[in-house]
Amino acid sequence: MEKTVEVAVIGAGLTGLTTAFYLKKKNKDFILLEEKDKPGEVIQTRHENGFTYEEGPNTGVVGNPEVPELFEDLNGLCKCEIASEKVNKRYILKEGVWEPMPMGPIQAVNTPLFTLKDKFRLLGEPFRSSGTNPDEPLSEMVKRRMGQSFLDYAIDPFILGVYSGDPSLLITKYAYQKLYNLEQNYGSFIGGSIKKMFEKKTNVKKKLPSRNSMDSAEIFVTV
Repeated sequence: MEKTVEVAVIGAGLTGLTTAFYLKKKNKDFILLEEKDKPGEVIQTRHENGFTYEEGPNTGVVGNPEVPELFEDLNGLCKCEIASEKVNKRYILKEGVWEPMPMGPIQAVNTPLFTLKDKFRLLGEPFRSSGTNPDEPLSEMVKRRMGQSFLDYAIDPFILGVYSGDPSLLITKYAYQKLYNLEQNYGSFIGGSIKKMFEKKTNVKKKLPSRNSMDSAEIFVTV
């Protein structure tokens, strides 16, 4: 006998599970469809030889108030670990050598990660026209405004660590709204970032659940 439901959620990845969670809170009749034998998609936690490690993304970005609100709703089921400020140096492998990720403009000029051509190209970034394709992939936007080497050795490693995805398949407007809004609202990544430094910010970290309230959690999320 067939059953009729209000909503069908396709895929039990992070987006699908979050959607299903809120549908359940609203007492909606739904079905969650997943072809694999376990949920999570690319996000999987492994426990081996006394160590816990993540397959897929290992960090997350708290850029919207909905994220800490979700953690609050999952209180007792999820543990939020704030990334230590002491571990602020990242390394990128290029041609067999581990190079530190530049954390400022001077380091960006001196790093061998980016080509000389793209470093000069970056100087003209504030003066480039904004894109007109609302469904432009993240990879195309970065190449258009910054160059191939910035995509390969800055954006791509970050996307792998956070989304475990392919930048060529991620629509900027949805996957990385901050960059999309910087270009659309300010016309530039660099110029927009400078202007936003002087705008009023909402401190979403203060809304995160306390560590003590989540001591019994089994799911680890680093943000």
